[in-house]
Amino acid sequence: MVKQNFMMIKQPLLGQKIQEWRKAKGLTQEELVERCNINVRTIQRIEAGEVTPRSYTVKAILDVLEVNSDDVKTVAIEGEDQIKGTEISSWLKFSFIAGIIYLIFAIAESLFDAYLFMEKFSHSLEIGYAYTFLKVSVLILFSMFTIAFFKLGTLFSNVLLKAVAILLILTTGTFIVEDIAVYWMGQELLLSLIFRSMVSGVLYVLFAVCLLQLSKSRGKIYLIAGVFGILTGVSFLTVVFAIPGLILLTVFELLLIILLHQEYKGNTMDSFFSFQNKAQVLH
Repeated sequence: MVKQNFMMIKQPLLGQKIQEWRKAKGLTQEELVERCNINVRTIQRIEAGEVTPRSYTVKAILDVLEVNSDDVKTVAIEGEDQIKGTEISSWLKFSFIAGIIYLIFAIAESLFDAYLFMEKFSHSLEIGYAYTFLKVSVLILFSMFTIAFFKLGTLFSNVLLKAVAILLILTTGTFIVEDIAVYWMGQELLLSLIFRSMVSGVLYVLFAVCLLQLSKSRGKIYLIAGVFGILTGVSFLTVVFAIPGLILLTVFELLLIILLHQEYKGNTMDSFFSFQNKAQVLH
């Protein structure tokens, strides 16, 4: 078990911990290498995180330092969480940027849809190509933006948030494909718009509920976003207030972008991983 745990520890964390354990034992690098039968340069490079040592070298060092399995397990967990934290932080930053671009495209899409609905534009190939490009771009950017909330749902073990994120992507994709098809076929969308409004209302209410659940541990931005999410969802559910709901949706999505910015900056992520490490060690 000890061997499996220390093999999971990656550099530079491994080197940092070996240095800490060595100093705790009151050993110099020279004294350590004498007992491990390795050279000074090797231990220097290991502690500096410059090289990843072979498993038998690490085992020899840990045996001399008398590091127990619980200590190794704790560091292994810490290493896994650091990797996970880096991966999630990268995703959140990516989605944050995608969200900004998405919001710009979404506003352009709404204006385009409004003009088409009021028949300001006549149907043509040029407009059709531009419309299709805009719709596909919105879908791609929305998916990149929303997947971050699936990641947060995974991180915080919130199954509902994960499910809602996936459903939002799927329904948005369905609506956009329908928009493109309807444009090229020249049909009306009135009944479909009513159905869309109600489906979107349900999903945004559920999304907001997830944010409100997390607000106790994640801060005010989750609470504020959750409140606006509820208002947005209810507006869509009434259908009558769907158009004002679009304004609320824009504010809601802007708050979600701010929320992602707060998360990827790392301050709240660090506190979460610290808590997770302690919980796992106790188990």
